[in-house]
Amino acid sequence: MSGAGKASLRERLIPLWGGQTTDVVAARLLREGSELWSAEPHRVQDAIDKVEQAWALTHDPKIAIQLATMYDRANRNDDALVVLRKAFRKDPQDALLRHHAAITLLRHGEPADIGDFFESVLKVDGQDAFARFVMTLLGSYDTWVAQLASSIEKKRDGRRPFLISLPVWGKTFADFSVRYFWASLLSANNLPALARDHAVHIAIFTNDETEKMLRSEPLFRRLEDYATVDFVHYSRDLIDYRAAMESGYGHEKVHYSQNSLAFYYARNCKFALMSCAHYVALAAGRASDALVSGMVADIVMNDGALPSMAEVMKSADALLIHALQLPGKVVRPIIDRDFRDADGVLAIPSKACSGLLVRHLPEANFADTRWFADPPLRIAWRVGEEGLLVYGNHYHPYCLRPSALAHPLRLSIDPIDSRFIDRTSLDMDRIHLVQDDSIVSMAVDDDPILEPSSNSMGELSVHKFSLWLWGYWGRLRGELFRSPIRFGAPARHEQRQQVEQAAASMVDAIVSEAEKLEQTNRRRKSWKL
Repeated sequence: MSGAGKASLRERLIPLWGGQTTDVVAARLLREGSELWSAEPHRVQDAIDKVEQAWALTHDPKIAIQLATMYDRANRNDDALVVLRKAFRKDPQDALLRHHAAITLLRHGEPADIGDFFESVLKVDGQDAFARFVMTLLGSYDTWVAQLASSIEKKRDGRRPFLISLPVWGKTFADFSVRYFWASLLSANNLPALARDHAVHIAIFTNDETEKMLRSEPLFRRLEDYATVDFVHYSRDLIDYRAAMESGYGHEKVHYSQNSLAFYYARNCKFALMSCAHYVALAAGRASDALVSGMVADIVMNDGALPSMAEVMKSADALLIHALQLPGKVVRPIIDRDFRDADGVLAIPSKACSGLLVRHLPEANFADTRWFADPPLRIAWRVGEEGLLVYGNHYHPYCLRPSALAHPLRLSIDPIDSRFIDRTSLDMDRIHLVQDDSIVSMAVDDDPILEPSSNSMGELSVHKFSLWLWGYWGRLRGELFRSPIRFGAPARHEQRQQVEQAAASMVDAIVSEAEKLEQTNRRRKSWKL
């Protein structure tokens, strides 16, 4: 049958319309698909089929947004990009559509496509605040890479370069980074030990005001005893992104929230600033054959973490850590009381970090909680009174060898995001997972992520957990999730064996169900009949 003789989707649906207009039929299909997804989330693929039909009938940008959102939950990110690209070309003026296209590209798109999109947005609307924000980052990118690469080359002395990238701005996070992150790096077995064998560089991505604040800190001068510190300057316009986004989008409402579009753009500005800092460091590290560690301001590391990371990287291309969040209001006073020296340095032995995790990991992370964490980044079990078993599905690349990465190192998904490693060509034999307390990263903060939200699954459910995990599935996700992490003192053999068997059984069930869900995507992409 020739192409000319094939009936279009619209023509095939005509007999089903019963005289209704295209818009009415599309609205009904959209409503049915959305209601099905809400009532039975595991039938998201069936719901997608209905919304795809609605999209084919009208190409309404609102339907494109809903369809892309559903694709995202079904781990069909490429399909989301296809729909959003088509919708953007048809309705480039639609503000909410542009937002969803932007954030989906920054999460899942290729660097070249990201640049093309924002250039196109500015052709349509030269005052678009977020497009101008991103293009400013991209316009400065190569200059920043050259700045860091040049600094590394100038200090090259036979020791292998080790570059730490830290984006930080604003008084709150600057104070925190000094008091906890820097203070833990300066313990005797961290930065001072690392500097004996590596030429350490610390790249701080910030603005002029925060740089002055940081330089005035006594601990900053201690950093310079062991590392070359480079400041990469974000302009005031970039740092003041909330005001820019409010001015640009404060009047734009979204139908799924009481917040304006400005709120969602501002959140993504923060992510873009952090991601750009980490990519610039990786690109500079590739040029200088350095090891690169992308950090954030609100973490604390154990004494000995840095040289342990460097030692592991002698035979690996990536070191992955599952960072755990602890309640700052509870844990910070303990750290200050028990581990801070008179000069402000924090020296927390790895076993002490294990103790903090055992005693203060929020209950919402445990398998027997009545109200499980949202999002479910891990499942934890107590092993006796002083032991902790954690299965994390969100490993962070804490140290990378960028010369081993074959793909472009330009702005897209953050290199410290667990999904980044799936996008590399690295196999598990070149990836080191930290599965004990030899290297511990603790986020000691007051982030709402520590508490379950109204979206929590309630009690831990294999079915609901696997459905959530499926949305983040990748080639390594199952293997990473099946790799347990052990903290604290071991319990009696029988007790430990019982807990570990039960934990492994539950994780296997979650991974198996997520894998079955992903099989539907593989069949859809296959040419096999």
